[in-house]
Amino acid sequence: MLIRALKHSNSAIGARVRNFGLAIKASPPLLARTNQLLFLCGANRSTGLPSARREAVKKFIEGLSPDFRVIYAEGVFGELSKIEHSRNVLDLEHEISDIADKILIVLESPSAFCELGAFSHQSFRKKLVIVNDLEFKAQSSFINTGPIAAAEEVKAPVLWYPMKTDGIHTVDGIGAIFNDLKKSITVTSSSRGIRISGDISLLAANKSSLYFVHDLVLFAGPLSHEELVEFLIIAFGRKSYDILKRLLGVLRAAELIRSFDASGTWVYESVIGSPFLRYEANINSLMASIRIFHLQTQSSRFER
Repeated sequence: MLIRALKHSNSAIGARVRNFGLAIKASPPLLARTNQLLFLCGANRSTGLPSARREAVKKFIEGLSPDFRVIYAEGVFGELSKIEHSRNVLDLEHEISDIADKILIVLESPSAFCELGAFSHQSFRKKLVIVNDLEFKAQSSFINTGPIAAAEEVKAPVLWYPMKTDGIHTVDGIGAIFNDLKKSITVTSSSRGIRISGDISLLAANKSSLYFVHDLVLFAGPLSHEELVEFLIIAFGRKSYDILKRLLGVLRAAELIRSFDASGTWVYESVIGSPFLRYEANINSLMASIRIFHLQTQSSRFER
């Protein structure tokens, strides 16, 4: 129904979406400098249950500021692999690296060491924050002389503390690195934010596109993937939106949006309830008109 309304030449919703597109082109949105997206790699206690260390790190970072969002990397891999069965994991890791501000790796399992190898690529080293066992700091191992040395060359933080053998299942003394961890991820505050350059509708594997897609889901949701594509076409014209599914997958893994079945249609809605970017366009009237339309024509999307 929404697609038909968007396409109709005399549709009020279509007119608001077109005006939204024109306003975005005239004045692109702003991204707050302090907003940080961090991917956290390491071990799991069991399938789908992160290690006690990683849970402690996530809780600490997100407690520092509402602008910090920590995502367990394997959740993103899972979402992306559902969408792109032919893509190899290394390519997916590089795509995730393009989106993240920082990549935190707790070296507590064989898989974490593999992730360190992938993310220590020259393109991503500056984003790394590595946590390792103090016991191995003085060793001339390949890990120390290879990826850790490469990270240190670009001044990527390497944080050491004495890990306990049961730290995957029970929180150990990882709090000892929290002060240095805070320094590693804190950025200078700015009330103005950064004006997004270029055409934001040219979706890409980056944080601006990720947050823009979240905001569109907030403005027009709950809505399906097909409806979101049509929204983009009406607002910005026909172009490739192939990456949209991947961005939705990352947002869902980050628990920034959720998806559910609404009378046979799989739809997405925002969990956050507020936009990540700052807009000069009239967002309230756009949201109100689409929300009224959904309530009048497909109220099942709100019956949860």
